[in-house]
Amino acid sequence: MRASIIFLLLIPAFIALGHDFYLFYNEHLNPGIFSIDLLKKEFKFSALGFIWTTYDEASYKSVVENTAPETWATIDSLLTIRAFYAGLAFAGVFITFFLILKLFGKGPFANEEAVYTEKSSKGVSFRAGSQNKKMQYKRK
Repeated sequence: MRASIIFLLLIPAFIALGHDFYLFYNEHLNPGIFSIDLLKKEFKFSALGFIWTTYDEASYKSVVENTAPETWATIDSLLTIRAFYAGLAFAGVFITFFLILKLFGKGPFANEEAVYTEKSSKGVSFRAGSQNKKMQYKRK
């Protein structure tokens, strides 16, 4: 379960990385041959601002026109962040939050043994290796 949660949190980073590889393929490899040197030289991570202006320029212009210059300066500095790194930061924040919850025995990363340590009043356990007792059913 823990691995699936981490995988789900990493999906935005995988999407950004896939987008960057798609752009690299279209610009440099469509008719050409792949080499590690070409990858090192030409592969670039896309910034959030590049993605926004490329795929929805009208909303970008609308936000620029309707935002105060001081606020836009802050937003503009955030748009220089690489999308892949933003996806990793998103996952990192939530994983850190879940690890803090683990310290208190809560959340998805809590020890699974903690769930089964509660003792019932009759002491009946359904775990493997425990002492099996015959179940008694009562009619109403």
